[in-house]
Amino acid sequence: MNVKPPFFFLVLLLWVGCKSPDKAAPRSGPDAHPGASRPTTAASVAAPSGPRRMPDTFPKLGGEYVSTEQHPRVYETQADLDDMAKRINTPGSFSAQRFDRLVKMVTKDLATKADWDASYSGCDIYIYLHAFSIEAMSGYSGQTRSEDDLAKALNVRTGATPPIGAVLVASRLALYAALAKAGAKTAADAPPASQATALAKRILLAWADHGFRETNGHIRDAAAQYCENGKPAKPVAIALQISRGIVYSVQAHDLLAGVGALSADEAHRLEGFHTGMYDALRAMANEEYTYNVSGSHGDEVYNNQFATHVTALVAIARLLDDSKRLEAALDGGSAELKVELPWTKLFSYVIYGVDDEPLTRVTPNSNEDPLKSSPAYSTSVVAPGEINDRFRNATPDQGIGYPMGTLGWFYMAAEALRIAGYDPYGYRGTHKQSIEAATEYYVCYAKAAGFDKAVTADNAKSCPDYQQYIGKMVVDVQSAAVIGAYRFPKNAAITKVEAAAKAALTPDTIRFGRWVD
Repeated sequence: MNVKPPFFFLVLLLWVGCKSPDKAAPRSGPDAHPGASRPTTAASVAAPSGPRRMPDTFPKLGGEYVSTEQHPRVYETQADLDDMAKRINTPGSFSAQRFDRLVKMVTKDLATKADWDASYSGCDIYIYLHAFSIEAMSGYSGQTRSEDDLAKALNVRTGATPPIGAVLVASRLALYAALAKAGAKTAADAPPASQATALAKRILLAWADHGFRETNGHIRDAAAQYCENGKPAKPVAIALQISRGIVYSVQAHDLLAGVGALSADEAHRLEGFHTGMYDALRAMANEEYTYNVSGSHGDEVYNNQFATHVTALVAIARLLDDSKRLEAALDGGSAELKVELPWTKLFSYVIYGVDDEPLTRVTPNSNEDPLKSSPAYSTSVVAPGEINDRFRNATPDQGIGYPMGTLGWFYMAAEALRIAGYDPYGYRGTHKQSIEAATEYYVCYAKAAGFDKAVTADNAKSCPDYQQYIGKMVVDVQSAAVIGAYRFPKNAAITKVEAAAKAALTPDTIRFGRWVD
């Protein structure tokens, strides 16, 4: 089952039983875009007669890898930080407002009584989820762990509280330090950047030296080495729970290296940890793909979970300046670095394109009425830009929240790929899928219903295939709308909702500054 990612982020993971496409429904032409009219009927829910047509190989990204010894080099460059600092120093700017919020969060982080030197190496995957990867303490049944659970598992020192979302905290601290060094002005009572740097480093080294280890010292790299609620874990969503945090440990490592905070020994220890985590996540993602894809609902493997996996692999490879590992994450690689579901394949499968058809090996609809079909619902046609996720009907937040989780991870990977020399924002999949098209498609619901509002049969009729989302909440779309307006400034459909999206935005550190001031 998919779990909604933490963004947008913060959280939680995760993250087409239909009939032959309706012959009466007009098909989109080769120049179609997400706003093109493509009506469906609520009764169009029987399964298509044939499988979705996909090639054996997928288009490669334009560009080529650019190696560099300089840090930061993953999600931002020094030039990016310098530009952010200038915008932060402009009174009244959106960047200034967001930086002020960041300073307050860092101040709070530094004042907590958390035992930041504590880490965990046991088998409970949900201890890792809450202590390492995310700051939200809520989750699905059986996936939550209390502060007492965390304190016992991490052997927290007397009088201290357990770390929660440790690497998210580290990424905030490191970003604050990097922006301060780049010239972002802070108030007299703001925390010294040196304090933020020191704590971020402590957090990362605690996990790098002692976390995720079996008794023999090796990093856990198979689902069987983890457990869920006292039972051996199945190869489902294990890599997800770790990937959700690894992207932030990568950012913190990269930024700390950029401000010169790491000694040669510290850099070596962190590089060894992230190399091990690349290998572990690759192995577990491959294990999960093989386990799931051969099942009767095998098309459900194309979801936000795997978008999380591949984003983590891209980020680690770029951190290590390892072109072979990055290319494996993009295109699948060779035997020794094989990635079963790489970025290019996932992109074409999980995002629908022009003249596309639904995935068919999925949980069937339980009712023709989208408000009564649970946990899954799909119409028999799809619109360019739609994102697959079968469990959209389990709760009102998942219908759009899960696809936005997928899109959010694609944006995060795109930022790393852009800096690495590729053109992810100009990329087109097998059916002309693009990040821009996906953003424009979901922005339609934000414009029609409003951010964090419910989609109805009346308010969303202007959005293609709107029946798919009736009763769903327009959650997390603001994150995509804000960065979408920044990366696609000529797309009026996206930029028109930018102001409202900013008002609803809670930015994460990885996409900090990716907005128009």
